[in-house]
Amino acid sequence: MKIAALLPHVEVFGGVRRYIEVGNALIRRGHSFVLFTLEGKKPDWLGFRGEVKAFEAIPAEEFEVGVCSEYSILPQFERLTARAKFFYFVLEGHKKEKDVARRNYHFLGSSEGICRRIERKYKVRCFRAPGGINPEIFYWLPKPESPAPLPEEQTAAQPVSGNAHPGREFKILCYGRIYKKRKGVRQVIKAVEKLHQKNPPLRLIFFDSMVGEDKRDPRPLVRTSVPHEFYLDLPQNRMAWLFFQADIFVSGERRAGWANTAAEAMACRLPVVCTPSGSRDFAVHNETALVVPFAHPFLLRRQIKRLFEDAALRERLSEAGHRKISGFTWDALAERLEVIFRDVLSAGTTRLWGIRDFKGRYSAFWR
Repeated sequence: MKIAALLPHVEVFGGVRRYIEVGNALIRRGHSFVLFTLEGKKPDWLGFRGEVKAFEAIPAEEFEVGVCSEYSILPQFERLTARAKFFYFVLEGHKKEKDVARRNYHFLGSSEGICRRIERKYKVRCFRAPGGINPEIFYWLPKPESPAPLPEEQTAAQPVSGNAHPGREFKILCYGRIYKKRKGVRQVIKAVEKLHQKNPPLRLIFFDSMVGEDKRDPRPLVRTSVPHEFYLDLPQNRMAWLFFQADIFVSGERRAGWANTAAEAMACRLPVVCTPSGSRDFAVHNETALVVPFAHPFLLRRQIKRLFEDAALRERLSEAGHRKISGFTWDALAERLEVIFRDVLSAGTTRLWGIRDFKGRYSAFWR
């Protein structure tokens, strides 16, 4: 198939990673994948095997499938000639969501939660297209055995392996894009601050990349009494190392499509505390993660405390979470998309959400 996708840019965002990784996976499966952006430049932070062209080149080609997730570039998407166009919902509650749901597109959703929302609110079919993770970037690095307790006067920080010991820091990893309220970073900080009052050996680890025209630096916005460090603009080949630094991962996201960082933490075998936002496909409370109904510091703190105090729980969740997320690779997503695209094309212009026969075929996506 000849497939085109549109993005406004190729900076370090989870939604951009989705198109790069899926494009690579579809190319490995023998398809053509062209990425259209404003400038037409290839990403410099993650390898992409397909072509990247500027928006001005859109009218020059015809495609079998077109895909877009970004509301701001819908006029460019309208210019694309494709037999089937898919709008890929990756964020909940955008002000233009209703308008898009009424257009003559087919619809994909990046998680179970967002698909349920679209189907419930707008009575249209939303194909399940969750994922994913790249196991060549996000993988487990075994922690060393826990050393003997440190002398009381020694304050060196070391990662915890097993129960938390006095004199050792229990490290909590959190995505650091604090200026985006929906990421819930401040809620995580407040949760840890309260714990830190009674459990001093706690440390927060943040990570992010400077993106956008202003290359905004999130570090000055992190103001907390909890010891912390911030990793900025790490290359992709250091991501497994980053997750290795921590004992648990905590996320307070809301309105997420697919909870990228929580999924990536699971791939690195970190126990995860998260909200249901963007994680319903892989985060099952007390089975693969500890899930709070929404990002309130009290609720997050209670689950963090459980992991801090219970090494067996950490071990059980890390193993179960890793097993669960292993089924959500980009290659698995590309295989799903391949089936969806082919069946939509074979059905012509009919929107498949209205055809009963297809519900059974996509039962794995429908549930």
